[in-house]
This record gives sequence, structure tokens and C-alpha cells, in this order.
Amino acid sequence: MMRKQHGFTLIELLISVTLLSMLMFTGNYVYMQLASRWNKELGSFEQNIAQTKAVYLLQATLDSVEPYLIKNNKGRPEMFFVGDDKSLLAITKRGLINNQYPEIFRLTAVKNESGKYDLVYQSVSGSELLLINSEQNIEFTQQKTLLTNLDEVNISYFGWKNVDQMAMGEPAFKPYWQDRYSGIDQQLTPQKIQVTLVKNQQSLVFYNQLDSEANRLFGNYIQTGDF
Repeated sequence: MMRKQHGFTLIELLISVTLLSMLMFTGNYVYMQLASRWNKELGSFEQNIAQTKAVYLLQATLDSVEPYLIKNNKGRPEMFFVGDDKSLLAITKRGLINNQYPEIFRLTAVKNESGKYDLVYQSVSGSELLLINSEQNIEFTQQKTLLTNLDEVNISYFGWKNVDQMAMGEPAFKPYWQDRYSGIDQQLTPQKIQVTLVKNQQSLVFYNQLDSEANRLFGNYIQTGDF
């Protein structure tokens, strides 16, 4: 005697489709959550790499700042270096854009639309511009934003008030920390630079020791009476 074969009823089919849809929805939801998390972590990872590279390049540039003599409109020698608490204009032996040549660079903390600071590096290669006197117009050909959305940027300088006080050698006169430093006016570069960056209540401090005997560059001018 043959048994009668039964197929799926409409209700059973609807239940199966509903269960399958629920499984697909759950799987898709889990996948989307994992993909979103992965993209977020990957983006953070890439951002951290970019920030680490920017910090390294900034440190290398500041470590390579060197004294550089120019002349004013009267022919007197002056030291090319101008800095305040939010910007620095100098020459580095190891350029950030092209490290094969020295670079004239300006490092500036620029306020963005959110009220925070972006650290911007501008430069022109020594192969493009020969800096001779303080009246020259410097047109920067390269620009790069190193770090963004910083809460605070502060640059300070440790050095003598001027070359005359350093030459006196009197105990009453000593180098000290200053928030502005002009090699053109003080005829010296600072001995140290400190750059402090604050982001999310965390501080990152760059501390650079510069040439403490930059005045030796004036030797030829002193001998010829041009100083």
C-alpha cells in the first residue's frame, strides 16, 4: 500500500520565509556593525599614522634650524630668525618638503572655523630663493597642514636679550625665556626653542637645542668693520 506524499502547506512556507528573512536581517545587521567598526578603527589608525609622521617631521625640521646671516638696507649683518608665541620664521637645513636643500619656512598656528588651531607649515626651497637681505619679499611656494584642531599652541625662546649683553659677560645679564625673539633686532638666534601643543587636554612638547655660538658668524664682519 503506497503512502500519500505531503508537500509544504502555505503556512509552513510563510513561517520558513519569515525565519529565513530574520536570519538574513540579523546577519546583515551584524555585518554592517562589524564593517562600521572596522572602518572607524582603520580611519583612526590611518589618522594616527599621519599625526605621528607630522610630529616626526616637525621635530626634524626644528632640530635643523640654523643661524643664517643676511644684511639690512645699510649693509649691516643681521640674523634671520623671527618668532612669537604663534609663529616662527627661520631657515632649516633639513626641509620638510624637500630635504635635499635648506628651506626658508614659516610655522604658524592658524585658528580654524571651530575656534581651534591648525599648525601650518609654509616653505620655499633654498634652490628657488637666495635670501640676502631683510628687505626681500619671501613668497612661499609650498604649504602643508601638519596638525589640526589643536586646543592650544605656544612657542617660546630661550636666549639673550641682545648680542651686546652676551658679549659683556656680566653675571647680571643672563639668557631667559621669551615669547618673542627677533634675530634681526637682537642679532642672535635663541639657544633653545620650545613648542607646546595641547589637544584633548594632553600636551606634546618639542624641545630643541640650537647653536649657542651663532655669534661666531659675525667674525668676518667684525674684522672688516661692517658690524
